[in-house]
Amino acid sequence: ASVWRRTPGGMEWPGSSAKKVLVSGCFDLLHSGHVEFFQEAATLGELYVRIGTSDNVQALKGRAPMYSDEERLFMVRQIKGVHNA
Repeated sequence: ASVWRRTPGGMEWPGSSAKKVLVSGCFDLLHSGHVEFFQEAATLGELYVRIGTSDNVQALKGRAPMYSDEERLFMVRQIKGVHNA
C-alpha cells in the first residue's frame, strides 16, 4: 500500500511530482477571508482541506456549528483551487 512520505519539501505521495498542501479548520461561517486563504494556499500545490467535525466546532468555539459537516464540506469543495476536501 502506498503511503505519504516526508521529504525536505514537505509530504509527498509516491509516484506524484505535485506538491500537496493540507489546511484544516472548522470553516463554519465561510467568508471571503477563508476563500482568499484557500486560493493563496493553492498556489503552493494541490490543495487538500480538512474540515473539523461538528464536535470540533463545539469543543473549540463552545457552540454548535451553524452548518452541518456535509454542508461545510460541500461549500469548501466548490471553491476554485481546492483539489479535495
